[in-house]
Amino acid sequence: MSRVDVIVPCYNYGDLIEQCVRSVLSQEGVDVRVLIMDDASTDGTQSVGRRLAADPRVEYRRHEVNRGHIATYNEALALLTGEYCVILSADDLLTPGSLMRATRLMNAHLNVGLTFGHDITFRLAPPIGAARQARCCGHRILRYGEFLQRSCRLGHTAIQSPTAVVRTTLHRQIGGYLPELPHSGDTEIWLRMAAHSDVCELDADQAFRRLHASNMSLGYSAVRRLEEQKKAFDVHFNAYRHVRPEIACLEPMLSQTIAESAFWSGARAFEDGHVSTCDEFLAFASATWPGIGSWDPWRRFRWKRRVGRAGFWLLEQVAARVRHSLPARFRDQATDRAGVAFK
Repeated sequence: MSRVDVIVPCYNYGDLIEQCVRSVLSQEGVDVRVLIMDDASTDGTQSVGRRLAADPRVEYRRHEVNRGHIATYNEALALLTGEYCVILSADDLLTPGSLMRATRLMNAHLNVGLTFGHDITFRLAPPIGAARQARCCGHRILRYGEFLQRSCRLGHTAIQSPTAVVRTTLHRQIGGYLPELPHSGDTEIWLRMAAHSDVCELDADQAFRRLHASNMSLGYSAVRRLEEQKKAFDVHFNAYRHVRPEIACLEPMLSQTIAESAFWSGARAFEDGHVSTCDEFLAFASATWPGIGSWDPWRRFRWKRRVGRAGFWLLEQVAARVRHSLPARFRDQATDRAGVAFK
C-alpha cells in the first residue's frame, strides 16, 4: 500500500484534533502516518496529542514557543518519509476513502504531483453521510497552462487545502512554503507545483472543511485577502515568467479578475453605507487594473456615487414612473438606457 504522511498542525484545537486524527487513521487502502505538530498550544492539545500518540502510526511534536504556521509546515515537511503527504488542519477531516482515491490515481499517472477534489463545508458536526464514498472516481488532469488559466479566471486556485495530496518528491524538488506569504502561501505553492508537474482534479468529496470564526482567513479584511492573493500570483509570475511563456497572456487576466472582484465588493460596501470601505476597494481595483476606468459597471457606478444612495434611489423611482407611463414597445428601450446611465 502507498504510504501517506498526514501533517496535522495544531494551535489550541485540543477539542477538535482527535476527530481529525481518527478520520486519517480510519483511511482504507493506504499506510498512514500522522504527524501532530503542536505549535505551543495553551489548551488541552498536549494531553490529547500524547494520548493519540499511543497509536504507533501517530507521532506528536510540540513547540515550547509559538513559531507560526509557515515555520510549522516547513518543519514537518522536512520529516516526511512516505510517498505522499497531506497538510490537514486540526479542525478539518478527511472523507472515507479520500487517500486511496488520490494515491491510486497518482500511482497510475506518475506525471501527476498534486491532486485535489471537492470539499464539504460544515460548522458544528461533519455531515458524514453527505460524502460520496467510492473507491474510484472520475478525474481530469491539468497541465500548467490550463491550471494557471483557470486560476487566473477565478482569482485564486480551485484547491481547498484539506483536499490536496502531494507527491513527496515534488515537495522536495520545489521546497517549502514562503514565509513572506503567511496568508496566501497555499496559492503560491500550488502554482509552483503546477509549474513542475501535472495537477489532477478528482470528481470526489475528499475532505470536510470546518467554517468558524477563528478560521485563519477571517483574521484580516476582505481587501487584505485580495491583496494577499494578488501577491501570491505576483511572486509566482516573477519567479517563472522567464521559463513559462503562458504567463505573459494570463497575467493581465489575473489583474482584471481581482480588480473586478474588488469593484463588486466596493459596490456592496457602498450599498451598505460603508463609504470608507468602498473607497478602499475601489482604490485597490484601480491600482490593480488601470483599464477599469473604461469598464461599463465602473462608469455606471460613478453616477451612483455622484448622486449618493438617497439621490440614486429617488432617480430610480422617477425612472420607474416614467417607464410605466410609456407605451409598452418603448419600455424595454427606456429601461436599457436608464440602466446604462444610472446602474
